[in-house]
Amino acid sequence: MRHTIFICTIFIILFSSALFASENWHLCVLPEPASEEAVRLAVEDLRLTADSLSIPLTMVEDAEKTEGNIIILSYAPQHPLIAKLIADGRWAPALPDNPEGFEIATVPDSGRKIMLIAGASPVGNAYGLYWLRDRMRVYRTVPDINAVRQPQFSVRLGAAWHRHGYGGSTKEQMRGALRNSINWVSGANILDLIPWHAEPEATENARHREETRELISYAHSLGMKYFSFSNAYVYHPSILEEFGATLNPEDPRFWDAVQETYRRLFQALPELDGIELCNDDLSGFWGNYLPFDVMHDAPECDWSYVKRYNTFMQKVQEVVSGEFGKEHFYFTWGLREHEIHCQPEVFKAVFRENIPTDHLYLMPKITRGDRWWHQPYNATFNLTPHKTVVLFETMNYYEGGASRLFPTFSGQYFQRGLQRFLAPEHSNVEGIALLSGPLREGWSTQDAYSYVLYRLTWDVDEPMEDIALDFARIHFGEAAAAHMAQIYLASPAAYKYGLHIEPISYGQFNSFPHMRVNTFPAEGYPALDNGKEHLENLHKIYLRCEPWEEATLRAQYYGLEQAESMLRHYDSARSAIEDDALSKEVGDRLHMTKNLIRTNIGYVTTMFAYFKYKENGIPENREALKKAIAQLAEAKNDFINTPGFGFQLFAVDILQRNAEALYENREEAIRHYNATPSREELDARIKKEQAGYRETLAKNKDKAVLFAKFELLCDGQDLVIIQGDQYHIKNLYWDGAHPRKAEFLTPLPKKEVQVVIDDLESRPMHPFILEQPTADNDYTVKVYLDDQPGGNGWMNFDLYYLDKESGM
Repeated sequence: MRHTIFICTIFIILFSSALFASENWHLCVLPEPASEEAVRLAVEDLRLTADSLSIPLTMVEDAEKTEGNIIILSYAPQHPLIAKLIADGRWAPALPDNPEGFEIATVPDSGRKIMLIAGASPVGNAYGLYWLRDRMRVYRTVPDINAVRQPQFSVRLGAAWHRHGYGGSTKEQMRGALRNSINWVSGANILDLIPWHAEPEATENARHREETRELISYAHSLGMKYFSFSNAYVYHPSILEEFGATLNPEDPRFWDAVQETYRRLFQALPELDGIELCNDDLSGFWGNYLPFDVMHDAPECDWSYVKRYNTFMQKVQEVVSGEFGKEHFYFTWGLREHEIHCQPEVFKAVFRENIPTDHLYLMPKITRGDRWWHQPYNATFNLTPHKTVVLFETMNYYEGGASRLFPTFSGQYFQRGLQRFLAPEHSNVEGIALLSGPLREGWSTQDAYSYVLYRLTWDVDEPMEDIALDFARIHFGEAAAAHMAQIYLASPAAYKYGLHIEPISYGQFNSFPHMRVNTFPAEGYPALDNGKEHLENLHKIYLRCEPWEEATLRAQYYGLEQAESMLRHYDSARSAIEDDALSKEVGDRLHMTKNLIRTNIGYVTTMFAYFKYKENGIPENREALKKAIAQLAEAKNDFINTPGFGFQLFAVDILQRNAEALYENREEAIRHYNATPSREELDARIKKEQAGYRETLAKNKDKAVLFAKFELLCDGQDLVIIQGDQYHIKNLYWDGAHPRKAEFLTPLPKKEVQVVIDDLESRPMHPFILEQPTADNDYTVKVYLDDQPGGNGWMNFDLYYLDKESGM
């Protein structure tokens, strides 16, 4: 039945396109809306779209004297032509009460068409034009439109993270936000706007505020509000010094400093409409700024987590809403399963009646945890009277810039979540927030995500099949759209089942621990322990999955079946995609997706076989391991040779190498595994070596040559790889390090020397030399960084070299 509907749809649209493609259209913008910047941008975008689709669209000033098809913008009942249509009963205006809404009516008139776009406000006019633009992109003509539309959410926020906001950092970003019906945008971080009593920040921030004032003014001209983000509590040390405050929630002066932070922001920049804060996952700091985890740091403070949280919200609200009447968007995100983002009881305990509801929007993610599949919807909506905003992220934790996978379409999951949150009679959901980066109009994961949320903003119940079909029409053309829509709709099932290991996807915060952005990450120090720590962690996964081995693999093969069905749809659509390069790119990405899933299945199959043969060396288990190794090798080889391959296969390589060793000589492989140092033993050896750096430098002050200085913000495991006066950072696990300073005073020589580290500031697992420069590695040194015990932190160190005979 669905195929019949698609075929009929194709016939109707093709007929409509043939009928109207040659029609000429005129656009008349009546004087009052023509002066509005939002309307000007929408008109410009509409004309650019018409040009790209070869739709003749001419601007005219006098609608009454214009012959032929005409689009008239703005509700003006006194206009002679509009008045006549109303008097004749051919148009009965039905503008929505919502000022952001609009009506579009298509009226036949003596062999021509008059399209009336009437917004309930200037921004409503702009939104009406953008809906026409969307329909033109979908149908590649000017179709008949008869609709009254208004956004279902009063808040549509381009959420921010780290130092720069999304949607409001430039005028071009705001134009993209307007296209997507976003009405709250952000730019510079709060820390970059506060008038700190310190240099260089005071001078720099004065400039930032002037730049931001211009952006705020422009946002207001588009009918948007403007906010600024920061992690909390991130501060400049000068403010604690001013108040004589300590980093302790029991210190009243600490709260004075916190309140003064936000008070100075609004005193210096009263044009700002609001702020967004988040108290966990502290990653937004740089330069002289420092983080303090109000909820967990200061162990000498005996306040409970709930008391700390509730006090923070009270103190901030007293300033933001109480003193300035500004909006506070509070992102409830956290990294701990037992805390506020995941636990309804904790949420209710924090957001009690002593936290005013005015000017406060709480923003939980749609997911209980992070942007993984196998996530229940967040249970912290509709618990208190406080207004909430649903925050969305792309559901593609496996995809990075170099992945070249086919996009992930999250529409079904997003829609059902919104419907669930809106179902109670007195739902407290009043908005949506997009945390995805710049808004664009391509066919990637991020673009599909933006388009889905744009459509759900206006109609949360619109059939997702219709939205996917429209998206496919825009990017791949009518002839290919039906099959391409099915590919997008199948993508979440392919990834959810093909990449997750289902038994370990439940009962813990992270439902996707064995893979992350573009990487099969490896635990521990594989270069030092031959992957022992990683195999120990993999064994824990094996123990949870082994009772359900058949069901685990069946789920993954279901994901592979979805990927193969996507390729079959592509085979039917490929010749219909007019752009040959685009058609090839789609095919390459679909093969990449399939081969990633095949590699993952090979990895999991080999895991089962490896541990079974290690437990019991019977011939049947050895033969099963042999087959698993061959399956993994074939899938991995196909994956690597897919055009555009860019994945990191650290964990896959470790398992494959150890599985092959176990197959070749089980007894020797087990003996070698048992003899390999444990993590505790390696840490002890590393600490001993790090102590040796200090001793060596102390003994060789006159001989040691300082050749490089590094300051890096580390939130994971990384290698700093140095050759001569060049370096690059290889990310091994979690987020990649960000360099603030990488200065070479002299090149590392092209000879064998001993490099030692002068550790100036670092996480508890201090940097160490993984590999010294030798002829074999072309005189390259590798410095290992590890953020243990986890979380963002500075790694500041100097590097020296000595002649080998002077070294350790």
